[in-house]
Amino acid sequence: MDSEQTISNEAIIPLTTSGSLSQAANGVEDEVIISAIKVNKYFGDKHVLRDVDFEVRKKEVVALIGPSGSGKSTLLRCFNGLEKHTSGEIYIHGHLLDPRFSVKQLSPIRSELGMVFQNFNLFPHMTVIQNVIEAPLLVRKMPKDQAMALGEKLLAKVGLSEKRDVYPSRLSGGQKQRVAIARALAMQPRALLFDEPTSALDPELVGEVLKVMRDLAYEGSTMVVVTHEMQFARNVSDRVVFISDGTIVEQGDPQELFKQPKHERTKLFLERVLSTMA
Repeated sequence: MDSEQTISNEAIIPLTTSGSLSQAANGVEDEVIISAIKVNKYFGDKHVLRDVDFEVRKKEVVALIGPSGSGKSTLLRCFNGLEKHTSGEIYIHGHLLDPRFSVKQLSPIRSELGMVFQNFNLFPHMTVIQNVIEAPLLVRKMPKDQAMALGEKLLAKVGLSEKRDVYPSRLSGGQKQRVAIARALAMQPRALLFDEPTSALDPELVGEVLKVMRDLAYEGSTMVVVTHEMQFARNVSDRVVFISDGTIVEQGDPQELFKQPKHERTKLFLERVLSTMA
């Protein structure tokens, strides 16, 4: 493949019925936003993702849970090309994400996905509003007045209007993460990817971030969340996916999976993590 080959609109993955879990009742639509087929990932000799089949539909909230080092974050990062999968196929809204794509080729695919990282990744030399509108200005080529209006609307949404002209160094961890969520939303993505968004926060700050995420879920945002927050996974997501040793061991309705896991590995994991919450 030529390194500057354009992304073909014909690289469409057909709709499948895999992972369909009472979507009509939850407002989940048939339109597939993310699809992974037999995805493998190696770091040297370490096989970190093993023949992963995964699908996310419009308005679906999917929680990825599992032990540390199981491949959850690696899978998430493969969806926007931050990690290059070794084999298999990934489609973002029907567009093939080829691991050989250049940064330029990845750009239109990445613009379809908003990414929220563990450690915020805000630009320290920019104010809050500047952080939020930077990508719409540079990537979407949005007029500045339109970007400012959008940025102010999103800061209000995450409860940070009064911080618009503050620099990140003056914010708490929870506030920084809420700015990061607003920044991801500013690109008006088809889906939001959250990589353990509360893991770097002090316990008393976790709730404010989870509230914003819950609100987004209830508003119909498409979300894939790598999380250790079991209450969020159980009560907010439409589907929970348990990953261990790079393999999807089990997935299903959150209430059913938490109450009656089918696999022993899932059961042992949930017993261990839930016992620490008791």
